[in-house]
Amino acid sequence: MQNLNYPLNFLFKIFTPSNDFTVTDNNGQEVAYTRQKIFRIKEAVEVYENSRREKVRYTLKADRIIDFNAVYSLRDEQTGTLVGKLKREGVRSLWRTSYLFLDADGNTVFTVKEENPWIAVADGVLSEIPIIGMLSGLLLNPTYNVTDTQGKKVFVLQKTASFMERKFSLQKTGDATPEQETLVVLGLMMLMLQSRGNG
Repeated sequence: MQNLNYPLNFLFKIFTPSNDFTVTDNNGQEVAYTRQKIFRIKEAVEVYENSRREKVRYTLKADRIIDFNAVYSLRDEQTGTLVGKLKREGVRSLWRTSYLFLDADGNTVFTVKEENPWIAVADGVLSEIPIIGMLSGLLLNPTYNVTDTQGKKVFVLQKTASFMERKFSLQKTGDATPEQETLVVLGLMMLMLQSRGNG
C-alpha cells in the first residue's frame, strides 16, 4: 500500500454472510478488498488488491485458536515478509478497545484506543435490536485514535453515519512512513473485523 490518498473509506455490507469489506481512497479508487475466512479454527483474513479477488496482497492471521489474547501477524504475501503485528492491550481492552501495533521486530510503534467507549457499547446493544438496530448506524459513531509512542495522534478512524451498511473513514493527522501506514491500515482492518458486532 503505497501513496495512499486519504481519507480512506471502509464499507461493510450489513446483511451478508461473509465478514468482508471494501476500502477506497479519497478519489473513490479501490485500494483493497478484505475477506475473513469463516469456519476456520484460527482466524485468517485475506486482503486482495480489489474486489475481483484475483491476487492476495496481504494475510492477517491469529497465532492461536480464537482467543482473547491472540496476536495477529500481518504479512506481505508478495514478498513473504512480516509487516508487523496487532496485539490486544490486555485487560484494558475489556472496557475500551485498545490494541498495540508492533513492527516486524516486535517493537511497539502505535497504540489504537476508542475515544469514548460508551458510544461503542450503546451501538453494540442497539445494533442487535430489529429495526432500531438499523438506526444505530445513523446516531452512534465510535472514534478510534492511533497514537505514536510519544502520545501524538497520527491517525483517526471514525465510524460515519450510515443506514444499510457500516462505514468508517480513516484520516492521517501526523507523520508516518509508508511501511508504518501499511501496518496501521492492515491492523485497523483486523480491528474492524473484530469489532463488527459492536459497530
